[in-house]
Amino acid sequence: MTSSAKWTIVAVCLTVLAVLVPWSHYGGIDVELPRLPLWWAYVGAASAMHATAMAPPRAALPVAAAFAVVALVAAVVVATGYDASSHIFDHVIPAVRPRPGLGAVFAVAAVAAQAAGLRARARAARSVPA
Repeated sequence: MTSSAKWTIVAVCLTVLAVLVPWSHYGGIDVELPRLPLWWAYVGAASAMHATAMAPPRAALPVAAAFAVVALVAAVVVATGYDASSHIFDHVIPAVRPRPGLGAVFAVAAVAAQAAGLRARARAARSVPA
């Protein structure tokens, strides 16, 4: 198994964790990713990032790197919307100060792991004579 494949497995696991753990907390209420505004942007960009990371190297590396940047931006945008209570709750909004959860941390870590895998793959492709 190559180093880039190992990094991709780590990145996919971190993405799964990012989807499963709460992205914000309103007192005792945990808010998962699908309740946040623009959540689908992160899921789509992360899925595309992982899908293109293991494609044939010539065209895939720049495309996967671009999707990694888009996934990072999408994760930050979604994470900053953790306090958009009018979008998260239907009628009654809790009167507590929201705080961010671990979902965004795992999302950024997934992008970093995927970027490390892409870097390892680019180095391996460069070191092999054509």
